[in-house]
Amino acid sequence: MTSLPVRAPSLVSSRRIFEEKLHELPRCANLTHVKQLHAQIIRRNLHQDLSIAPKLISALTLCRQLTLAVRVFNQVQQPNTHLCNSLIRAHALNSQPYQAFSFFFEMQRFGLYADNYTYPFLLKACSGQSWLPVVKMIHTHIEKFGLWSDIYVPNALIDCYSRCGGSGVRAAMKLFVKMGERDTVSWNSMLGGLVKAGELRDARKLFDEMPQRDLISWNTMLDGYARCREMSEAFELFKVMPERSTVSWSTLVMGYSKAGDMEMARIMFDKMPVKNVVTWTIIVAGYAEKGLVKEADELVDEMVNAGLRFDGAAAISILAACAESGLLSLGMRVHSMIRRCNLGSNAHVLNALLDMYAKCGSIEKAFGVFNNMSKKDLVSWNTMLQGLGVHGHGKEALELFSRMRMEGVRRIKSRSLLFYVQLN
Repeated sequence: MTSLPVRAPSLVSSRRIFEEKLHELPRCANLTHVKQLHAQIIRRNLHQDLSIAPKLISALTLCRQLTLAVRVFNQVQQPNTHLCNSLIRAHALNSQPYQAFSFFFEMQRFGLYADNYTYPFLLKACSGQSWLPVVKMIHTHIEKFGLWSDIYVPNALIDCYSRCGGSGVRAAMKLFVKMGERDTVSWNSMLGGLVKAGELRDARKLFDEMPQRDLISWNTMLDGYARCREMSEAFELFKVMPERSTVSWSTLVMGYSKAGDMEMARIMFDKMPVKNVVTWTIIVAGYAEKGLVKEADELVDEMVNAGLRFDGAAAISILAACAESGLLSLGMRVHSMIRRCNLGSNAHVLNALLDMYAKCGSIEKAFGVFNNMSKKDLVSWNTMLQGLGVHGHGKEALELFSRMRMEGVRRIKSRSLLFYVQLN
């Protein structure tokens, strides 16, 4: 009788599981899991492995743990370009442009050369007209080091120029015209830049010239018309789209809502084959902004009954609309939903709630929100001070101002000092 081979699967299995976890690591956004795997990496003495450290940094980037990401980087004694790129990307994606450039200069001190990934990551960190000189400097570096062969690089440059205002869009167009090879990303980046700049005529001309259009191309052009409230053109474009996504429908609902045509906004909303929380937020905020509390309330009921989870972005959008129109009753309902959905620790949501109560004149409720905030930022203080000032609560404003100074908050936006007008 042949005996079965004795296998010792534990070592093989644990190694295989570890390797599978490493493979999935760059896409893991669960901080607990990332920390557990980090501990295993250290135990196996792999923390200086130049193929593993970038994966760990990518995961920590998703978890918004930049301090830990930097620590991982610092544990590697001899970093390479790939590792430096991963940290530059981490800072760029977490809106820390100066730190991204700091590591770029650090990389040069290590004697490492930038590659076709370095500059696109740096360009991700640049946005706004003030960054245009920096973008032009990066453009010069790209030309100097001959990195045009990878179309990913000029595409990133076009996209970045397009985020730098009108002058940036013109620079992007010059680069686009000079490009020998263009793909759909090149065309879409240029189209997006023209749309953001409000150059709809040029955008439509470029759109019509595109050799190939994907859903992003159609949605970008549609968004341009909707944002400029040119809804006749938007609807005509919508009708001939070869395919439509939830984004396409939501864009049209948003456009009609912003143009004040709630009847058409509702018709398009009702016809949508699939709705998500963004679409519901757009239509509810549209009604709220127009002061149509009955319609907004009914839609909130339908939204809840549809089983959609109320998120921070939805709360902020609807609260902003309530603040604009003075719909206190709907704002209070959103407040109760914030409690039920455990959004009470979201600083942006609480600031929006505070702003809504202050603008609706419910100062007592605004103070309640303000005093219960575990962490108050400058926006919180400014909003509360401004609300007190606008509604003539001079004594309370002075007391809050003194309290602010005692707690070490030194910077205050000048518009928040409007309350002094009321004191006089």
